[in-house]
Amino acid sequence: MKPIALAALVTSLGLSAQAADFQRIASEAAFRTVVADRTLVDKFGDTLLFATNGGIAGNRDAFSLTGGWVWNDGALCHRTRLNGLVIEVDCKHVYYRADMVLLLEARGRSTQEAWRFR
Repeated sequence: MKPIALAALVTSLGLSAQAADFQRIASEAAFRTVVADRTLVDKFGDTLLFATNGGIAGNRDAFSLTGGWVWNDGALCHRTRLNGLVIEVDCKHVYYRADMVLLLEARGRSTQEAWRFR
């Protein structure tokens, strides 16, 4: 595929150039195998864990992060709370490569978060 055609494909799919190098996790079974029950860490040292029981745990800026997740139509849908207050309700597309996970908001149509496995 020519570079221009690849760039057009990446843009049309709503993927960043970075996510194009990653493999999409498109099923709950794959998500449970690759990501669930593994601690993720971002560049600021915040942590995030999607438990196999559907819970979310971690910390962000020294606050407690909790919530719940379900898999829906190829996306990780979750409700996240920071110290008990709902801060995010979203469905994200999940991509991974080696020790890195990308979460693309709004089913892959918005910004991305980068995490590494601890």
